[in-house]
Amino acid sequence: MQLIDLQENADDPLLGAGCTLEEAQMPARLREWAGLRDRSTAINEVPGGVVLVLTTEEPIDLVAGLAARESECCPFYTFALRVEGQARELEITAGAGREIAVRALLGLI
Repeated sequence: MQLIDLQENADDPLLGAGCTLEEAQMPARLREWAGLRDRSTAINEVPGGVVLVLTTEEPIDLVAGLAARESECCPFYTFALRVEGQARELEITAGAGREIAVRALLGLI
């Protein structure tokens, strides 16, 4: 696992852009992401983020809805949902060198 230098990313204007979600809504949203993370069968690093490997039982419509809601308040994230046969993956990126934003979203830091 690659170590991310928090200090190096501290002045990144993208990460400083912040989320437009109301503060009172943030704990519930972060719990949703943590739940999806915990239900994932694997978390694979990719440049700028991670890929969550999902079970076949994970409701794809709910995953897509969560990603869409997150895109509304945090447009710096990119979400790619792939379904190929039994394989289901959600790729979450924030751009090269900004893995820390994805890790924070998923409660990995």
